[in-house]
Amino acid sequence: MRRLTSARAARFSRVVLTAATLIPIACKDTTTPAAPPTKLVFTVQPVTTTAVAMIPTFQVAVQDAAGNTVENATNSVSLGIATNQGIGAFLTGSTTVSAVNGVATFTNVGISKAASGYALLATASNLFSGVSSSFDVNAGPASKLVFSAQPGTAFSGGTIPPFSVKVLDAVDNTVTAATGTITVAIGTNPGSGTLSGTTTVTPVNGVATFADLSINNAGNGYTLTATASNITAVTSTAFAIRNPLVFSVISAGYFHTCGVTTGGVAYCWGDNSTSQLGNPGVSVSAVPLVVSGGVTFASVVAGRDHTCGVNTAGAAYCWGSNSSGRLGTSAGSGTTPAAVAGNFTFASTSAAYAHTCGVSTGGAGYCWGDNLVGALGDGSQNSKPAPVAVLGGLTFASISPGRFFTCGRTTAGAAYCWGDNTDGELGDGTKNPRTSPVAVSGGYNFASVSAGGFHACGLTTAGAAYCWGWNAIGQLGDGTLVSSTLPKAVSGSLAFASISAGNRHTCAVTAAGVAYCWGDNSGGALGTGTSNTSLVPIAVSGGLSFGSISAGRFHTCGVTTAGTGYCWGGSYLGDGSTSGSLVPVPIR
Repeated sequence: MRRLTSARAARFSRVVLTAATLIPIACKDTTTPAAPPTKLVFTVQPVTTTAVAMIPTFQVAVQDAAGNTVENATNSVSLGIATNQGIGAFLTGSTTVSAVNGVATFTNVGISKAASGYALLATASNLFSGVSSSFDVNAGPASKLVFSAQPGTAFSGGTIPPFSVKVLDAVDNTVTAATGTITVAIGTNPGSGTLSGTTTVTPVNGVATFADLSINNAGNGYTLTATASNITAVTSTAFAIRNPLVFSVISAGYFHTCGVTTGGVAYCWGDNSTSQLGNPGVSVSAVPLVVSGGVTFASVVAGRDHTCGVNTAGAAYCWGSNSSGRLGTSAGSGTTPAAVAGNFTFASTSAAYAHTCGVSTGGAGYCWGDNLVGALGDGSQNSKPAPVAVLGGLTFASISPGRFFTCGRTTAGAAYCWGDNTDGELGDGTKNPRTSPVAVSGGYNFASVSAGGFHACGLTTAGAAYCWGWNAIGQLGDGTLVSSTLPKAVSGSLAFASISAGNRHTCAVTAAGVAYCWGDNSGGALGTGTSNTSLVPIAVSGGLSFGSISAGRFHTCGVTTAGTGYCWGGSYLGDGSTSGSLVPVPIR
């Protein structure tokens, strides 16, 4: 064998070594593994559309932490609403799509409600969610009409309470850009009436309001139809047009009111949760409803959650809640007038917070219902489901039950009170409760006495007003906030013909028919046009001439000398609306 020189051997060795090192390099895999998916990103954003159309195609990419689309990802991506500006809005169409080459494409997704500032949320298992940029959904083209506020009861020839008609698209969004006019006309016409006023209105922000319409003839079951060009018409709910009610008396309770017309028909309105309206089938009424039963009443008085009245023959009837026996019957709550037990002949009855009292035609006082603090005046503290005689052998001209106490005036003009006396509401100079009548201090000769929530008032035969009891809100009318266990003269030296103590305010009427109120006015019960409380008598707005007035819990009502009823203060005033008023509004 031929021997290699040392130099040649070294060169050969280098060649072999070099080759040896190249072989493994040539066989090694140099491809970088794909990064795992971590998040969802809207790569094509949703844009403004309409509620009756699909959002233009948009896309959501499955990306890694560095923001690269993971092209082999096939995750199932679902959509939701991230920022929901439309009340009750929801997505329509295909809201779940599988990614193809790492991208989920949405082609038929919509949103049900028109609104501005929506954003979508994209989610997938084990990935961070993605949120789109904001976009708007506009209402679709006008498709139909709807009465957004229905017409209500009105007098014949009087203004129908304002109502409105709204323009909607096919999925019930308000078409705020609608410009075509809307016209209303009589649909069902039970009284052969004629509609007067502005019957064609251009909508503002999609709503047309009709505020000056009237129908000349009375009838039950009128409807109105609303029409517009190329839009589906709509018919209102039925309502009544009736002749004006002429009241002889109105009584404001806590959450409802009742009155009697000159024809002896009783009407009630407001809350009916305990059937205190005497008209089953409704939970509340914004207008007077006839009390069921066909009784001809001489008077009715509204309490907290029950009502009582006397018919023209002197029989007493009550209806509503019978808690503690305040209806004067052992039966349960009454949805319609039920006769008070005992076959008494009453000159008057009066319902209060939780008890009722009456005066017989012979002047005897009777009370029934709650008696936990002696408000029945029978010497006990046991509640009674039937009339019990007031102790003392007094001959009463009238009795007025308050919240947990009662006051009465004898035929001789003396005032007596009994029951709770926590705030001095018995007027005897003490705070001692009484289970039988105690004389009001001062020796005044009263023409009338009225018990309120925690105070009472009386008018002397000369028309001077005195009040006693709780005075934290100025209901005593003496210009202070100091309660009194003795009668205090009402400021102003006014001569009144009648007075009514409410729960936290008091009202009275002068011989000239001017109404004044004082005390709590947070809900407008003083009728002054403001909500400012007054510690002294302040005239009721409107310049009306009242024959009588009744102060309730949150509101006040009165009857003008012409027999028109007005109320003011808290809600459900009988004017067809559900809101209150700072000034007198006519009862419909």
